[in-house]
Amino acid sequence: MDLDILARKAISLAEGVEYSTFSTSVDITDELLKEEENGFKSAGVFGKVAVKTRINREFRELIEKQSGKKQDKDGDVNFMLHVAGPTVSVTINPLFLLCKYNKLSRELSQTRWDKYKSVEGYVVDAAMEMFGCSNAFLHGAGREDVDVRMLGDGRLCVVEIVEPKNRNVDLREYERRVNEISNGAVELHVIRPVGREYVWIVKEAGFVKEYEAKVEFEREVSDEELKRICHIDRIEQQTPLRVKHRRADLERIRRIYEIECIERQANTARFKIKTEAGTYIKELVTSDGGRTRPSFAGTVGCNAKCVSLDVIKVYEYISEWW
Repeated sequence: MDLDILARKAISLAEGVEYSTFSTSVDITDELLKEEENGFKSAGVFGKVAVKTRINREFRELIEKQSGKKQDKDGDVNFMLHVAGPTVSVTINPLFLLCKYNKLSRELSQTRWDKYKSVEGYVVDAAMEMFGCSNAFLHGAGREDVDVRMLGDGRLCVVEIVEPKNRNVDLREYERRVNEISNGAVELHVIRPVGREYVWIVKEAGFVKEYEAKVEFEREVSDEELKRICHIDRIEQQTPLRVKHRRADLERIRRIYEIECIERQANTARFKIKTEAGTYIKELVTSDGGRTRPSFAGTVGCNAKCVSLDVIKVYEYISEWW
């Protein structure tokens, strides 16, 4: 097995791919490993560096010398040596970008559906064009409904760029391209490149959110009734009927930190609502057939519906981490 030739072949497989760091790994058969172990034992040798480690070290050093790139355990690409061949292969590792997005349309889903255009779709299209990637994914810290805008500073997310051939992309230009192809419906702000662990961190984080909701009541409500609505501070909320088909039917307690009536006209009112993560605002308004208690409708004793809804602030802290 000529490692020098195999190292050169590995490097050639990455031609056309932008990378500054690499990692290496060795795929070795169980039979060879067993043969090595038995040989050491029969010779009374213990603590000897394993053949897999020795091969990997030499392979890594040859690639570093021949390519001029630096070795890193989380490298941009991974070169694998398959001893049984012997042959080599290359894997282009994904790029992860911590971002925020604004959704300025009431006709966009967050993720890719057949039925709707989506934030993710525009993010992916721009990524494939600029990064030369095979695919991309948007991992959001929660999501808003299709008819809900995401305003303010935006919603935290991680954009995963799969197999990027171009890594040295102007991220401000990427932001501009997302906005351009979405005709201004999506604004993306890239905070910084991060590690894979941020996908889990962002998806598992629960942030307090602030909404603005326009509510239409069946009749004109009194000042006293509006006051009672604004005093709601804790609700019991069963999984809404509209999402019950795809989520567990559970009952949860959610805190309501603030409800403020900021505008009132006849039988409509506009509210600012600050809530715990995981609160369904539309059902807080309608009661969802009694599955949310208390609710705006239940408090005033008449039907109420959410005419429009916007997320105006997400109280996140992850983007400030060092």
